[in-house]
Amino acid sequence: MNYKQNLTAYVRAILSGLKDYGVSEVVISPGSRSTPLAYGVVSDQDFSASIQVDERSAAFYALGLAKASGKSVALICTSGSAAANYFPAIVEAYYARIPLIVLTADRPHELREVGAPQTIDQVKMYGTHVKWAIDYPVVDSFEGTTPFVYSQTTRAVLESCTNPRGPVHLNIPFREPLLLDFEMEIPAKREKMLDSTQSVLSEQMRSQLTTIVEQAKSGIVIVGELALSKVSMVEDYLADLGWPVLCDPLSNLRSSKHPKLKSLIIENYDALLKNDMSYETLLPDVVIRIGPQPVSKFLGIFLKTSKPTSFIVVDEAARFRDPLGLATETVVGGVEALVGIQTAQSSDHKSLAIWQVNNVVARELVHAYREDEQDEGAYIATVFGALPEDAVVFASSSMPIRDVDTFHIADSKGISILANRGTNGIDGVVSTALGAQKALEKPLYLLIGDLAFLHDANGLLLSRYQHVEATIIVMNNDGGGIFSYLPQASEPEYFEKLFGTGSGITFKYLADMYSIPYVFVESKEQLSELVSKPSTGLRILEVTTNRQANTETHRKLWKRVKESWTPDV
Repeated sequence: MNYKQNLTAYVRAILSGLKDYGVSEVVISPGSRSTPLAYGVVSDQDFSASIQVDERSAAFYALGLAKASGKSVALICTSGSAAANYFPAIVEAYYARIPLIVLTADRPHELREVGAPQTIDQVKMYGTHVKWAIDYPVVDSFEGTTPFVYSQTTRAVLESCTNPRGPVHLNIPFREPLLLDFEMEIPAKREKMLDSTQSVLSEQMRSQLTTIVEQAKSGIVIVGELALSKVSMVEDYLADLGWPVLCDPLSNLRSSKHPKLKSLIIENYDALLKNDMSYETLLPDVVIRIGPQPVSKFLGIFLKTSKPTSFIVVDEAARFRDPLGLATETVVGGVEALVGIQTAQSSDHKSLAIWQVNNVVARELVHAYREDEQDEGAYIATVFGALPEDAVVFASSSMPIRDVDTFHIADSKGISILANRGTNGIDGVVSTALGAQKALEKPLYLLIGDLAFLHDANGLLLSRYQHVEATIIVMNNDGGGIFSYLPQASEPEYFEKLFGTGSGITFKYLADMYSIPYVFVESKEQLSELVSKPSTGLRILEVTTNRQANTETHRKLWKRVKESWTPDV
């Protein structure tokens, strides 16, 4: 074969390694050196290709696709700084355990470290933030090269989706010329089995954990972020167990339609636990935590103070997520392992009724807050009140996810909530949300602050290349609203310059630039009406709020919850 044919066979082998194990979504950041990979993808009907010219946004878009679908997504870019722009999303994917397969095109070895343009050291450039990395050989006529790149690509897919899931990096050098022979046959997809069997509890472990759970007098279950595909399994287990369920908004349990679970959901735990007077009657003797630790700071303080006798952590991998250092037993395996800890409901649970009564009171106070106040929290509460059944919400880090934690009151709407909580950053939020929307194929609502929106304004470029159905709700408090709740705010001389960072920017002209419908929201009633009708395309709704007023009204709510505390039921 000539060089063009060898190049084509080489690229087809890589792409076959992806699709044979189920990779179908590919995000491409256009560039010259990655031409063989890009042409190979778009000429193969087994792949669905998305184009995003901004590499940082492209990587977060791929992250959103993988997060929402639960499947590995491939990401392709050219050489040089393009690959460096993938790094923030790769870091998020690593800590959030999202399966990304990053294919960076590179210069051939003879052009490295000699001053060639668009050439940097890309070998293992993501360091310890990927699960596995490899520098591929250049294209040649050696008979073993093509089988090698195929086998290593299949390994990459398996590495990405084996627990703990995460990103992998394939660095692929290409010599010029870069064009493929499109007359060569495209290999058919060969469906291969991916064994993702979860760990099964040993008889000894099952017996030990069952004894702990059966003897508990005031146990609680804490549920952190859950993959959407795992929610129903967890619902059945928790309903049978009958303990209070303190569920992070990303657990997707607050909108559960399970008939037996609703009375056990304690969604206002963060507000209740801001009152340390509640600790004496709520202290648990046993805690079961499923998934990562929730976002609530005060839940962490409560648990550290409680020092439960048994703290059982259920996580899918042995990279322990135990930031509080409280775990006494760790179940390494998916939530499927929970079925081994079944037990009859306890009739003498000491704290269940106290949790329930005070949660209902807090729920009523949040409802009243939504009606009476005009701050950011009241607008977030209005959004959740107006969302249609089975809506999908993506919450930005910083204030939005915390307001979701406070104001997403339990309902039976089946609302799904996603967020980037691997590293809790505000970069790439727009792109991740749009990726999730494509994967789920449902209208999506993005709750985001003004700074996070500015961070990823280029994410809107995607709307120029493909159809998007999403409502972006910008809570514009003109700066870093979350810092107003922190000790930094006690130094007014420097606070605004370093942390408030108000820009005075509104987003109408940004919407105009992308020809995106825009509404400046003037009331909660107007917002409620807009949210209740899902968008058939992309639109931006902007709400302006006052940072100081937000802080004051939030604290008034927490004070009311504290004053309403009822220790006896």
